[in-house]
Amino acid sequence: MRFRSGARSVRTCLEIVVTLSAVAGCAPAPDHTSRTVDYFRQHAQERAQVLSHCSDNPGDNAREPDCVNAREAERIEGVGSLRSLPPMGLPSKPNQGAQR
Repeated sequence: MRFRSGARSVRTCLEIVVTLSAVAGCAPAPDHTSRTVDYFRQHAQERAQVLSHCSDNPGDNAREPDCVNAREAERIEGVGSLRSLPPMGLPSKPNQGAQR
């Protein structure tokens, strides 16, 4: 059986495309599992490690889910609410007797 000229190269190209598609389809899916803010609130050491990793290269890592969640957990755990801070011991009224 005779094929037209160029049919052999088309068949070769199709074989390559099918083979590459099969290989790409069998590749494992990337792991996009990120840890939650609550997880980072409970695990201070891991939060510190992730924050160190994120601050080392903020241009590439700033928008990673773990970086965002670790920053939010640090914001919550760092100072917390202003209402929960102890009193600073400042005088309630300014000293009216002192003049400059």
